[in-house]
Amino acid sequence: MIIEKNAACTLSDGEVLRADVYRPDDEEQHPVLMMRLPYDKETPRYFEEYLSVPRMVEAGYVVILQDVRGRFASGGEFYPFVHEGKDGYDAVEWAARLPFSDGRVGMFGMSYHGYTQLAAASGHPPSLRAIAPVMTMADPWEGLLNDSDTVSATGKFETWVLGSMIEDHLRRKGTLDEEKLRHYLENLPDYLYDSPAETWGPVQDLDPDSYFFEVMQRRVPSAIVKEADLRQALQSATVPALFMGGWYDALLPSTLSAYQAYNGEKSLWIGPWTHEEMTGRAGEVFFEGAEKQIGTERIEDTTELHIEWFDHWLKSKPVRAKEKVNLYVTGSDKWQSFPSMPHGREAETFFLKGSHELSAAEGGGGLGKEKDQQHLPHHMLLDPGAPVPTYGGSALVAGNESGMFDISGLQTRPDVLVYTSEPLKEKKLIMGEVKARLWGEAPSELFDVFIRLSEVDESGRAWNITETYHRERVVPHEPAEMNLSVGVTAHEVKAGHRLRIDLSASNAPHYDVNLNNGQTTRTAAHGEKATEFIYSGPERASAIYLPVER
Repeated sequence: MIIEKNAACTLSDGEVLRADVYRPDDEEQHPVLMMRLPYDKETPRYFEEYLSVPRMVEAGYVVILQDVRGRFASGGEFYPFVHEGKDGYDAVEWAARLPFSDGRVGMFGMSYHGYTQLAAASGHPPSLRAIAPVMTMADPWEGLLNDSDTVSATGKFETWVLGSMIEDHLRRKGTLDEEKLRHYLENLPDYLYDSPAETWGPVQDLDPDSYFFEVMQRRVPSAIVKEADLRQALQSATVPALFMGGWYDALLPSTLSAYQAYNGEKSLWIGPWTHEEMTGRAGEVFFEGAEKQIGTERIEDTTELHIEWFDHWLKSKPVRAKEKVNLYVTGSDKWQSFPSMPHGREAETFFLKGSHELSAAEGGGGLGKEKDQQHLPHHMLLDPGAPVPTYGGSALVAGNESGMFDISGLQTRPDVLVYTSEPLKEKKLIMGEVKARLWGEAPSELFDVFIRLSEVDESGRAWNITETYHRERVVPHEPAEMNLSVGVTAHEVKAGHRLRIDLSASNAPHYDVNLNNGQTTRTAAHGEKATEFIYSGPERASAIYLPVER
């Protein structure tokens, strides 16, 4: 393997980006696979952990890892997502013209560098032949620049800026105080609870002019926001795209949204993966067949999957995976393949049942096929000073691991409502989008609810399946109907196990906390204890809808 460090890529505006080039040690021309990332191309994770660069070179590819504009070795000024479309176009065409390139280019990478692929593909560079966006998004500001009626993933953004972005930015400015930064990083999980987020102390101290504050205060220029949203542009995309997502990844809804918007040839793989690792371990559970021998064709691993994908579109070789959609079914620990994204043949309804205090410690409520016969309010305490903690699932915040966990201990909190079914007489395969209709009442104009579906085993342990956080503007002290998506899943519940729904009015520090006064911890610091209500009964029947395969 021949290695060239910091190769210069001159963009059309004269700015120079730097890239590390890895290529076969021969005199031939080869297709190029490129990753464009903001996290330092020298990081070992991107050379041998996420995918194996040496194996891709051995398979006959030139592999290029490029620092995006304004990051690490590349010139220019960085602003999230702004330059990735035009720069990506230029970078693809630069790679195609390299003397050891055969003119065909593919792109790969996850998260932000999944977005750089979609942005480049939206511009239709003529040399781009295929992409492989993993755990990514087409609308990067979703959940941050929306209005105050919608929940904000403030903890996720704080974790990203402080944990992944700010150090290089400060070093380039010559203002890096390593000791001070180390203090904030070591104590980041605690700082995530500081509010208001829009004037967050750690970034205020380290970099008061950061784009962080434009985002948190919703001051990002509308033209930038509009241009960064690729969903419409992807409807005219033509290059083939290999999408991959994780059941325990915070970006799964965004990955699915991008996949659905994408109009080119496409394939989708979703495994029991987190944003941090694709080893088969996700939280307290190890899933067989998630790292090695993946898919119904038992492909060696994700590197081999990528090689087969690019071999097909850049070298005209056949692929083993014949179906477009490949899903790992948790609970049964096996892969299934489908011609399109599946959805259960029938929506099975379970009504929330019970009254007043419904934590697991108090016995909880029920999930049943029949409605309660009278209107019953279920008290859901919201104490901004002691919010329900983020735990497992799709968490992507410092100090919290994502994945599948036994959450039964969390469900004993007095501010968590719990509804549990009777033991199932036969196994149940939930396949597709889980939905809910909730009747509730709030003391202020904002109603918050975190909802999670879990499976309870014979020993009483509850294992999370899918979840979401929902905020809606309502009339205070008046019942309101809310319809929401709980999440997409492919999960088999074992016979003898029980289904469980738990509800709470907070999930911190992943999301901003409702202060019960019309504000949240995104813009304010002080709130008050209050009680929301969830209803059951003949007319106000809160329910969960499971897409079930028979």
